[in-house]
Order: sequence, then C-alpha cells, then structure tokens
Amino acid sequence: MIFKASNRDDAALFPREESINPGATVRLLPHANVSRGGPKPAERSYWLAVASAEHVRLGREHGFMQVCHGKPAPLKRIKPGDGIVYYSPSLTMGGKDGFQSFTAIGYVREGEVYRAEMDCGKAYRRDVDWLDAPEQPLRPLLGWLDFTQDKNWGYRLRFGLVDFGQSDFEFLQEIMTSELEVVKQRRLQA
Repeated sequence: MIFKASNRDDAALFPREESINPGATVRLLPHANVSRGGPKPAERSYWLAVASAEHVRLGREHGFMQVCHGKPAPLKRIKPGDGIVYYSPSLTMGGKDGFQSFTAIGYVREGEVYRAEMDCGKAYRRDVDWLDAPEQPLRPLLGWLDFTQDKNWGYRLRFGLVDFGQSDFEFLQEIMTSELEVVKQRRLQA
C-alpha cells in the first residue's frame, strides 16, 4: 500500500512522521496480525428449495439435491458449504394434498454441479450432506420464521430456489433435530 504524506493532522498515523517530507512516497508494511491478502473464507449462504416430498426423499436417500426440474443455472448459484432447506407443498409433484412441510435440511458438499440420468431424461444435481432430521410441518412455525412475516411469502416459492435467512435456517435446523416445543420455550426465554 502506498500513500502520499501530507501536512494534515492525520499524517500522524504514519510511522516517524517527523522524518517524512511532505509529498514524499511512504510504503506502509502490514502489521504481523493482519492478513497478507490471502483468500478470505467464503461467507455461507442459505437457500430454500421447493420440491414434492417424494422427490426430496429420493434426494435425501441418495445424497443429492435437484431443483427447477433439473435445470443447472439455479444450482450454480449455490456454493459448497451453503445450507439447504427443502420445503414440500405436496407429497407428489403437482399434488393438491396440502402437505406443506420442511422435508430436508443439510449442507452442500464440495464439488460442482453434475448431470445425471433419470427415467424422464437428464437433470443437473449437487451433492448434499443431509442431516438426520424428521420432516416438520410448516403451520406451527408461521409466526416464528422471518420469511413468513410477509403475507405473500408463498409467492416467492414459485421460483423453486430462493435465498433464505441464516436465522431461519438455524431455527429450522434446531427444531428439526430436537423437539419443537423445547426450542420455542428456549427462544422465548432468550
């Protein structure tokens, strides 16, 4: 990093300011505890994917995720380490059974989007480490999740993959791996 010294008061930030001539070039060395410009750890993102429970269960069983009828573009937005939650409006694709549950939660594995063969053709997938968590109905959580605070929250889900808040993800992870009432009491006391 290179700075031009000046006569201003902030010139005192430079080492040995009394020995620096105004207008001279000064090279500042980084402090020993400061990063040397290496790669910063990537921030984790959280995603809400939408698919029928039947499709999500198949993905959980085989360790992958697939969204938007197998299109690759949405999966390319997801990075290894990102958190994934699946919401299933129905048990089967196109069903009108009102299932409305969170059906899987996990973290994306290292690796790229890949193409897989299916009975109906080819689809793109990503590998995911799914947590051992039971399915959780949405209705008891409506007042607890930030993303459901807008009265038209379901409208966003038509895209099949939407960004999801970290606090909502952590809340769902907590309730899907323990008892809902215990988590609600703990949250109310905090």
